Amino acid sequence: MNMDNLKPIIKILSHSWKPFVVALVFGFAMTFIQSIKAHQQAATQPLVKPAITVDRFNDIRAKLAQTANNFQIKEANVQTPVDTSADFNQASAYAVVDADTGQVIAGKNLNQRLPMASLTKMMTAVVVMDLASPNDQFTVSQNAANVQPTRMGVVPGQKWSRNELLNAMLLTSANDVAQVFKDNIDQKYGNGTFIKAMNIKAEVLGLKNTHFDNPQGFDADTHFSSVEDLAILANYALKNYPTFREIVTKDYQFYPATSTHKQADLYNWNGLLDVYPGVAGVKIGNTEKAGNCTVVFSERGGKRLLAVVLGAPGVLERDMWAAELLDFGFEKSAGLPPVNVTKDQLQTKYDSWKYFG
Repeated sequence: MNMDNLKPIIKILSHSWKPFVVALVFGFAMTFIQSIKAHQQAATQPLVKPAITVDRFNDIRAKLAQTANNFQIKEANVQTPVDTSADFNQASAYAVVDADTGQVIAGKNLNQRLPMASLTKMMTAVVVMDLASPNDQFTVSQNAANVQPTRMGVVPGQKWSRNELLNAMLLTSANDVAQVFKDNIDQKYGNGTFIKAMNIKAEVLGLKNTHFDNPQGFDADTHFSSVEDLAILANYALKNYPTFREIVTKDYQFYPATSTHKQADLYNWNGLLDVYPGVAGVKIGNTEKAGNCTVVFSERGGKRLLAVVLGAPGVLERDMWAAELLDFGFEKSAGLPPVNVTKDQLQTKYDSWKYFG
């Protein structure tokens, strides 16, 4: 064929290939962009966790039941305070209990189901110690980093050891850390494991008026406990978990930055530490429905007591009432003179938190 005869065809093709190439390139570009978006969306979504299997469930129950509870609350012969107008009677519920015998020395609404705020984290810690070893590393998810309020400020992708996070959760009551524990345990054992484990542990301990639906203590209709149950839980944790006991006794913990996480300054918000003699923990909490709550352990003159206060209107009342309960308990059970903690002493303690915080 003569080239002159091909020129018109070539001319037509030279004009028609450009739209074709443009369309082809545009198609590739759109496919690439959609792929990038899909990848980004997947990265921000929580990992799909498989449901817990029967074998895993049985394994978990065995771990949770490994250490039995032999401490029970004895309500017989509860002594009524001489002064029935004592300030701590304004609490929604309270008790001062002999930590060795379980005898209630004074109490109100011992078995009433009430919100307990971050006192929940006593159980969160116990379950973590049952299901994870000290060497386990916990990875922070975006989900955990978003949890508010009262947080350590965990960063997505960073890794912390079990005991580092236990310090953060028990000392500063970090809600984001509680979520890190839940996410990682669920990822390891199966979706829904952690909350199931909390409620199984409550059954193991014989807690009759307790149910959990989150690891932080957020208010919910199905999230509650009682003064009696919380005293049992606190005693169990202090007696059977040396790591727990060591953490709640300290006033401060510092962790320097490492290759896997940022630094952390952790202060214990228990107002009676270093204020009331012999105090060694245990946990404080606060939500709108629960009010201000606390469980306090103290040992004086060889006598060991637990004071529980639920529903105080403020932090000052929470700590003053707990101190008054301990005074009453030590006087009635051991003949010890009252300490008479003052508001000024507590305010000095609170001011130190502002300084360090």
